[in-house]
Amino acid sequence: MSHFPFAALKTLRSLRILTTLTSLALLPLLVSCGGDDCVINNTVSATMNFYMADGNPCQIMDTLTVSIVREKGDSVVLNRKLGASNLAFPLGYSSMCDTFVFRFARLGVSDSVFILHDNHPYFISLDCGTAMFHTLTAVDCTHHLMQSIQITHPEINYDAQENIQLVFGD
Repeated sequence: MSHFPFAALKTLRSLRILTTLTSLALLPLLVSCGGDDCVINNTVSATMNFYMADGNPCQIMDTLTVSIVREKGDSVVLNRKLGASNLAFPLGYSSMCDTFVFRFARLGVSDSVFILHDNHPYFISLDCGTAMFHTLTAVDCTHHLMQSIQITHPEINYDAQENIQLVFGD
């Protein structure tokens, strides 16, 4: 009877060693599956760069707050940024029109930017899920400080590029 506990311990040790070796052998297979094709952040953003009327890039030297207008209320997407020269925001998945309100604190002025877009689900994989790509169809803005707005590259995907130019007046 006294040998039985020691025999059970030997069997338990052997089982642990076998389990550890099996885990180590399968670990490279498990680590290499999935994940490689997944992007870290699958949020796609529209990039807006700021320009003066003469075509030169500019920097907003006022405190800028940007809100997005939604059915259930506004959401601040940029709070009190000083010295902005470009911005990148995700567009809505369920809507085809987004409205951004740019508030310039020191000047006490607001401008609205209206972005019309088509949404295109982009299937990555079962492990990674789906991303939403967009195609810009039209843009417009109010004209308090903003002189004009134009689409420079309509396709919004994982490529980091300028999609919209915001032109400010004198």
